[in-house]
Amino acid sequence: MEENLRDTKIFVSYSRKDKLFARTLYDALKSLGINAWVDWEGIPLSADWMAEITAAIEGADAFLFIISPSSLKSKVCMDELELGIKYHKKIVPVLYKDPDKGQKMHPKLASTNWVYMRAKKDDFEATIPKLVQTIQTDLGWVQQHTRILQRATEWTQKQRNKSYVLQGSDLDEGERWMSQANTEAGRDVLPLQAEYVHASRKAAVQRQRNVTIGIGIALIISIFLGITAIGYANIANENKKAAEAQKAIAEVNEQKANDNERKAQDNKQQAENNEKRAVEKEQEARAQRSASDAKIYQDKAGELATSTLLAVNAYTELPNLSIAEDILRQNISLFANPVKQMNVGARISKIQVSSDRTRFVTSDESGKACVWSTQDGSKFFCTQQDGALNDSVLSRDGKTLLTGSDKGVVTLWDANTGEQKKSFQYEGIIWDLSIHPNGRWLGVGRSNGVSLIDMNDMSVYIDYVLSSEVHKIDFDSFGKYMAVGMADGNVSIWDITNNRTIAGPLHNNEVFHVVFSPDGAWLVSVGADSTARTVRIGDGNRQKYSITHGDWVEHASFGPDSSWFVTASGDGFVRVIDTASGQERMRMAHANHVTRTRVSADGQWIASTGYDHTARIWDAASGTEVMQIPVEGIGSALDFNPDSTRLIIGDRSGNITLWDISRLHDRTGVVKFSEFIHEAHFSSDGKWLVANTDDKKVWLIQSDQLGKDEDQRKALFATKGLTNGMSVSKDSNWIAVVESDSNVAQYNRVILTSVDGTKKSVLSHDTEVINTVNFTPDSKQVVTADENGLVYVWDVQTGKKIASLKMEGVILSLAISPDGKYLVAGIKEGNHSLVWDLTTLTQVKILEQVGSINVVQFSNDGKLLATGSSEDNLYLWDTKDDSFSRIGDGFDMGGGVSAMEFSPASDILVAGDTNGHVHLLDIAIGQEVARLRHIDKVTNVSFSPDGKQLAVVSQKGIHLWDMSSVSSHFLKRDQLIEAACSRLINNFSESKWSLLFSEEKYHLICPNLPAGEN
Repeated sequence: MEENLRDTKIFVSYSRKDKLFARTLYDALKSLGINAWVDWEGIPLSADWMAEITAAIEGADAFLFIISPSSLKSKVCMDELELGIKYHKKIVPVLYKDPDKGQKMHPKLASTNWVYMRAKKDDFEATIPKLVQTIQTDLGWVQQHTRILQRATEWTQKQRNKSYVLQGSDLDEGERWMSQANTEAGRDVLPLQAEYVHASRKAAVQRQRNVTIGIGIALIISIFLGITAIGYANIANENKKAAEAQKAIAEVNEQKANDNERKAQDNKQQAENNEKRAVEKEQEARAQRSASDAKIYQDKAGELATSTLLAVNAYTELPNLSIAEDILRQNISLFANPVKQMNVGARISKIQVSSDRTRFVTSDESGKACVWSTQDGSKFFCTQQDGALNDSVLSRDGKTLLTGSDKGVVTLWDANTGEQKKSFQYEGIIWDLSIHPNGRWLGVGRSNGVSLIDMNDMSVYIDYVLSSEVHKIDFDSFGKYMAVGMADGNVSIWDITNNRTIAGPLHNNEVFHVVFSPDGAWLVSVGADSTARTVRIGDGNRQKYSITHGDWVEHASFGPDSSWFVTASGDGFVRVIDTASGQERMRMAHANHVTRTRVSADGQWIASTGYDHTARIWDAASGTEVMQIPVEGIGSALDFNPDSTRLIIGDRSGNITLWDISRLHDRTGVVKFSEFIHEAHFSSDGKWLVANTDDKKVWLIQSDQLGKDEDQRKALFATKGLTNGMSVSKDSNWIAVVESDSNVAQYNRVILTSVDGTKKSVLSHDTEVINTVNFTPDSKQVVTADENGLVYVWDVQTGKKIASLKMEGVILSLAISPDGKYLVAGIKEGNHSLVWDLTTLTQVKILEQVGSINVVQFSNDGKLLATGSSEDNLYLWDTKDDSFSRIGDGFDMGGGVSAMEFSPASDILVAGDTNGHVHLLDIAIGQEVARLRHIDKVTNVSFSPDGKQLAVVSQKGIHLWDMSSVSSHFLKRDQLIEAACSRLINNFSESKWSLLFSEEKYHLICPNLPAGEN
């Protein structure tokens, strides 16, 4: 069959709710030569509708069905699908949105291979060529199917008039087309088509018979004119016919041979293409499977490394797979950088960092105390003694290492050489050691008492015998008191200077830990009775309060200012407690029993570890989990170095891991408030930052005070209702804040005030709710917008309305171009933003985008517009030449876009989302390059005018980030795999590989890392 291929025609069936995606797909297919019939406006459901849809489906080479929960529910879509099936059209399902759980699906869709084009999960651009290839597979036969179906339908409509049958070469091609139906899978001939071809052949035979009869009559007549002449003529004609028949047979045989050769070549090419597609599909399936598993393990405690290795595998198999990229960026934002991992072969009982920051000491159950470098984890030496070591400490001057064993031996060692200086033998077990603040005394907690050893002459200064084992001791910061926690639940406070003992809290079971506050004013004790109890020293030393936990409380640590402390509990929670009141400020969750917690020296970070095989670092201001570190065994000890650039972790399997956590210093501080903060903006001159909070006040803080404990903030003014949106004028002289009150309509307004407090205006929309406010670039006008689509322009100096615009829809956000020409409004419903020309007060553009447009923002150079929606997508628009054309496919966020701002140089766009992430997007390369974690929805982001500092608002904190430090960690897509592998310690073990990858051959996912141990 000669194949003169015309342009491919397809029919697209979709739900009106998926119109934006259908339009995008239509444009992409059209650019590649695929003509699609799409019902954009909706044909009325009538006989005309059925006729037009039927004709469109009959004339299509393929039937493309966009799968989504909406289309599967649509009766119209199902009717269209039945027509496509009825006419044996090639069905091409395109998955745009996963069906709802339990949603029924037509068997034809369920049994046909899908083309995956899901938002945020699949690469649209990479999938389009594959979709076209699917549509055009066996295109010649398919187009002949369409042509014969249309001809047969017309023949039927003309009451089977013989004038409309196939003739000549058309008939030969039609019969050849029918004969090829059984040579390939999926080639189905309709009964109508078969009937039409057979009827065409029957008509051709009848025509031939009629010709033969005519010739016979003519011959009879000719007999009378000359039998002889006719005889000779007949002989000549017969010879001529025989020759022509032989020639025709030869031509047919030659054509068949050519067809067979071409078919063989086509079959070979098809086989190669099928093999290639099979390999690609298998590779894609493996990548998607690894990415799906990575997502599952991402949420499992202690499996962050597993998740990361799976995501690396997926990203290697299918580069730029969006879900794998998102997992890698998420995991990388949580990981610290491993410096070294060591193993001493026994449970680690304690870790302590030296005061000079250069060393740390570990104690283990095999009797070893080892001294290591905090810089690179190299070992200086280990000491060995009989029995398990419960504690080892370094003296204040760093010259002596002191160890205590369960054999009752306290040993003093040279901290530089590891040589033994002296030892003391006691009865029972040495449970705890503590160095007096002046460095002279060593406190010893033991089975039946406490002792003080004089470090000067290495002699026993005093021994006290007690009625119960002493499990924990601690000196206050002034060295006046020693707290003693005992196995019977008693806590005693020994007044060293007066040599007397004062009764402290009484627990109902064993005391696990006692700790004084840094200011010496408080003592906290925790124990097996699931309580933390406090005493205020000097206040009669009576118990101030008791805090009940859900299980044992094993450890407690104070913040550096003594105003709060942290507890580690068997109920899986790390709690932050207000010291004075005993009120819980916040709690952070592990997946299992928490054994240890530490607070960094600067008080910004809390570290914890436990049974869930993780060590976690939390933001002490908000409770955000900022790092999660895999631990091979049950975490049993940990400590920060003094400048919080290293975290050392020990576990019950004898592993000691040293981690570089210096990335924490990307964040330079937090401005904390007692109420939720809505927005915070730097002034254009960089001198101050202004914030509006739920205490109904607008606060101003000088920039040089940001991050300090006492920042000398001042309240500029108070409002009657709660505030939300806020804007600062470019000249730094004015602040406008949106006020709202659901009970008092008159408080739905904007308060406009000068920074110096001399002028104030109330801007009202007749009690309508106002969502957003913005100043014009010249600072002379301020623009407000309400939920009815009204936009008012006000004179800043007088507070009088000077212009108004009416838009359709609820306005959520406003942006004004730097040249003051354009106003862009983000609309709540309708999936779009509106662009207005302020010089003519006319609408000039509609920017389509799925979701409510929460934020709109112009770049500082005016060349770009960014729009962010509730549906996790962020688009960039080219504003040059006033085109407002969309750039690329945009960015997928992890949650709805809730805040945006361009850097002063317009090279970085920062976007906050509703899941607490801040995404840093590099405009030049069109990629995300960094991600910053926060506790909750990000409500505002603001750059300092010099671009050196970024302020991020989330819940009750303004988090301050050093952009030069943050930018040093920028990662492009092609750097993600290397970066992810650099944060891991090893690859999968072969046993873990077998669990995850079944029969696939084992290989190292990160080639630079060793295989894990089975």
